[in-house]
Amino acid sequence: MRALCVMALLAAAGCGSSQPYVGLADKNLHVYTTAQGAAVVMGVHRLDDKCFAHYEGVVTLDRPVIDIGLPPGRLTLLVFEFYSMGIFSGTRSLRVDAKITPRAGYRYDAIVIYKDSLYSVDLLEIDPRTGSKRELDTRRGC
Repeated sequence: MRALCVMALLAAAGCGSSQPYVGLADKNLHVYTTAQGAAVVMGVHRLDDKCFAHYEGVVTLDRPVIDIGLPPGRLTLLVFEFYSMGIFSGTRSLRVDAKITPRAGYRYDAIVIYKDSLYSVDLLEIDPRTGSKRELDTRRGC
């Protein structure tokens, strides 16, 4: 049912493509989502050397944890979109872009939260040897 709501919200928002993202078998990105009152999707785009985004697909963040495989060493743009519907406001959407270049062997956690019209997206890199975590600056340019 929730997936149908997400698709309806995407159609209402004018998002034409809902092609599912097909990632790598090695799941190096774990997305933890808490969304109360909104549907959340994550678009995946490959960024080329001129920083032009090439759409690769979308992941519906409709479960508490979703594992995704991103190519190591490649600059990737993750586009998190939050869709909510209100009685008086209609459909609203919020967008957060995050750039990431995964390193081979490392694990990444995305913590995605939407509650009471407030939202946040944090990306962490986890060192496989020590387990230490470091917050990534996702706004850096290409």
